[in-house]
Order: sequence, then structure tokens, then C-alpha cells
Amino acid sequence: MRANKIIMGTGVSLDVPELQDKTLIDKVFARLQAIDAKFSTYKDDSLVSQFRRGETAENDFDTEMRWVIKACRQAETDTNGYFSAWASGQYDPSGYVKGWAIAEAAKVIKKAGYHTFCIGIGGDILAASSGDKVWSIGIQDPGNRQKTLTVLKVKSLAVATSGNYHRGQHIINPKTGQPASELASLTVVGPDIIKADVLATAAFAMGKDGGSFVDKQRGYKALVITGEEVGSDPAVPHA
Repeated sequence: MRANKIIMGTGVSLDVPELQDKTLIDKVFARLQAIDAKFSTYKDDSLVSQFRRGETAENDFDTEMRWVIKACRQAETDTNGYFSAWASGQYDPSGYVKGWAIAEAAKVIKKAGYHTFCIGIGGDILAASSGDKVWSIGIQDPGNRQKTLTVLKVKSLAVATSGNYHRGQHIINPKTGQPASELASLTVVGPDIIKADVLATAAFAMGKDGGSFVDKQRGYKALVITGEEVGSDPAVPHA
């Protein structure tokens, strides 16, 4: 069963081939909507927005909110400061929450007994297969949204892409305080969607050195697209 919905300000796609009952789809979407209600930087009544306005202290947050803040701090350490939820001067966990939200959706699906599925939120995708199912994941040409640069054939893999071609220059290089603009896009593949998402954001902020940083992480590979490579046929990374 396939389903699509706009949540977290972007398109969410869900495919659970063996599923017949729509109830699970509703549960997954409900979990994602609850995450969005809490962590959105666009909703005035979200906990993140209240925190940014100084209306709520960190010590007053629930366990989940405190855990995400702690995870964001750890991600900053792990990426030598290139992933920062505070890069814009205010707390913005979006670069972490999207991958984490996919992982949370996967938990709902697995708890229901399904282990072959594909979840996509924006440029992040988690594919899982417990049998013979092979998923095809296209990597979009940042210079032409109607074109696919390459297609990954995978069974179980996380894919996260960062770039400026959808939302403009929204990724800040924490070292300079300026928008990252050296690359057209950067895609990370690996076993864990949360780490892949963090690495994609950090490596894109690093610029042309980002690919080598990702490749040093065990089990993760990067596909780097510069302006010169747009429209070419890049090598397919393998995790």
C-alpha cells in the first residue's frame, strides 16, 4: 500500500507492499504530525518555537525534547562543528529531526510486524527489505528537477540528500556563518537514516571536502555534485 501526504512542510511518501489495512498508514502519519507539532520552527505554538522565544526552559521539556537537544549537541561534536542546530543563532533542529522522524515512523511500521517498506521525507529516504524486494531510489539532478542523475538499486539502505535547489541557501556553514554554496547537492548512503541525515547536512556545509569526510565514516559513502557535474552521470556510491 502506498500513501502520500504533506507533513513537516514537505512531501511524505510511504510504501508498505504487503499492507492491506490503511490503519497503519494513519498511525505513521499521526506520529509524524506529532513530531512536527513539537519540533517545527514554523508553527508558533510548537515547543521549539516557544524555546526560541525564551518562553520555555530546556529543563521544562519532556524526555523526548531533551533527548533531541542532546543528540543535536552530540552531532555537532561528531562533525567537528559542521552540523550545528544553532548555526543560525537560534535553535533549529530541522537537520536532525527529519532523519529522526523517518526512524520513528519505521519503528511504528516494524512494531506492526512489517519489515519491508520505504519512507521518504523530502530528500531523505529509508528503504528496508526482509525478502527479495529491491527498491529503486533516484538521485535528482539539482539543475533539473525533472531529471534523475542516477538510480540506486537497494534492499535496505538510508539515503539523505542536502542541497540548495529546493529551499534556496538554507544550510549555514557554522564556521563562517554564511550559507554553504560550494556544492549543488550532496547525497549520503549508509545503514542509519539519522546519521546519514546529519552527515549530509554537515558535509554539504563543508563544501568540497565534505565527500571525503563522509567516506571516512564506516559504512557511509557520499555522492557529491558540484556545478560542473550537474547533468553528468556520476559514479554510484555503495554503502
